[in-house]
Amino acid sequence: MKMAESKKKSYPKLPRANWFSLREKFRQKPPAEVTATYIAGALNIGTASAANLVPPLKQLGLIDEAGKPSDLAFEWRDDETYAAACEKILVATYPQEIRDLFHTPDAKFKDVSNWFARDTRQGESAVSAYTALYLLLLEGDPSKGKENGPPKQKATAPRVVKAKKPATEPKPAKAADVMSEAEERHGHAGGGGGQRRAFSPNLHVDIQIHISPDSTPEQIDRIFESMAKHLPIKG
Repeated sequence: MKMAESKKKSYPKLPRANWFSLREKFRQKPPAEVTATYIAGALNIGTASAANLVPPLKQLGLIDEAGKPSDLAFEWRDDETYAAACEKILVATYPQEIRDLFHTPDAKFKDVSNWFARDTRQGESAVSAYTALYLLLLEGDPSKGKENGPPKQKATAPRVVKAKKPATEPKPAKAADVMSEAEERHGHAGGGGGQRRAFSPNLHVDIQIHISPDSTPEQIDRIFESMAKHLPIKG
């Protein structure tokens, strides 16, 4: 007959965030019974995942077999007795050997995990979880729970949208530039080997007068008199 394989050792696994979140719920109002559905609601996780946290709470002595909070749970939720409750859990849950080797909060994670790896012969994931909870209990500091709250969002300054600069408008041409261009054109138009000539603009106004054939000589005279008065005409 084959000898039955010995069962691997195991220790409680409870993530740090869950540890302090459940403790806060106990502080607000101790539950009558800790069930998978209670944990799911308290941690906002699935019921299946919550069911995996019930056995560790029993191993740690925080709830009894019926799921009711123990006297230790009331010490655990109180800041004044939190450290003493952690010490009681260490003594009741872990062997004397590890407590003799690593008994201060500054114990190195790697050294503690190596001990759990040798003692349990389990994989890295399980060993890391055992180590994290053991060091949390050694820490025994309830104020560390504040570090597990939701991350604070940094205030974001309102975004300032800069107005786009309008396209550069062409600068109005100066009178001197206009005159220069006109003179240049005049010089080219008049020949002279491209030399610039003096430019003297002339203004010509043509006026047409339509006189009805039925107009009398007196009316015609008045028309020309009015023109001489309002329009200076050079002879």
